[in-house]
Amino acid sequence: MNKVIVEKNMFEINGNTVLAPDESFKKPKYEDLEKSRKQIEHSKKLKDIKKKKNVLKNILLGFIIGVTIIARYCMIYNYQRAISKAKAETEVLVKENDAYKVELIKFRNISYIEQVATTELHMVKPMISDIQYCNLSKNNLETKEDSGVKISKNIINKIKNIIF
Repeated sequence: MNKVIVEKNMFEINGNTVLAPDESFKKPKYEDLEKSRKQIEHSKKLKDIKKKKNVLKNILLGFIIGVTIIARYCMIYNYQRAISKAKAETEVLVKENDAYKVELIKFRNISYIEQVATTELHMVKPMISDIQYCNLSKNNLETKEDSGVKISKNIINKIKNIIF
């Protein structure tokens, strides 16, 4: 005689059960099977939803990282373009500055200035008799005092006299 011990001896079988099998032990009820099937399906659905959620999170994270990287590269490209534009402008300004320096060197020559004045501007070279001298050592300009300051002092003095 074989004894199978199951938890708390609930399902103990002694001897031969061929003639009179215990239905409650052998055949699970249809409702129990249906419940277990639904639970398994529900757990599979939850696992599938969780997998899909993780995949969507990874896709969204990749998209955000990609957009951030592309935006950063756009900013770098704009900065490089601005730098190259500024360098080109400085080169143009340096060339203009050099051209102005050459022109200034031309104008330092008195003979060139005299030639331009007589030919292009139709000026006449002055004679010694045409020269007039002015005495600039004497102060010809008089400085006038601010009348607004005097008025304000007078008003303040009148107020003081009235109060005291």
